[in-house]
Amino acid sequence: MRQVLQHLLAALTATACTHALAVPTCTVATGATLSFGAIVALASTGDVTTNSGSSFWVNCTPDVTTAPSLYSATPRALSSGGNSLPFALSAVTPGGAELPAASPGAPLAITRDGTNQTITLHGRLSSIHFRSLPSGGYARSIALTLEY
Repeated sequence: MRQVLQHLLAALTATACTHALAVPTCTVATGATLSFGAIVALASTGDVTTNSGSSFWVNCTPDVTTAPSLYSATPRALSSGGNSLPFALSAVTPGGAELPAASPGAPLAITRDGTNQTITLHGRLSSIHFRSLPSGGYARSIALTLEY
């Protein structure tokens, strides 16, 4: 009887451990960049735009049932010493709808199939903001939040 009970217990344990639960998951690229490059601040210089190219991607598994959304609560100002330079951030087009600063974020129209889907982030510096600033390296790290 004891041997039968041990085999039954082993069979139940093996059966209980064979089921796996798939968890809906999205991952994102780290280290994506927006570089405005060198800007010559002349009276004739217009707004400056840039984009992330293919450096930012999102990868969601097929069991993610709702479109992921993106936002950033990080202040949108490049800084150099005590100087700051505001910039716009969009997931649509340069100068397009601003990326929200809180939830709910901008919905991302991506395929959720477990492959990397490039998301192009757009940055825009308005010329009225940089014409009076001293030259120097202006930078900012931003945190993006992906909800799904």
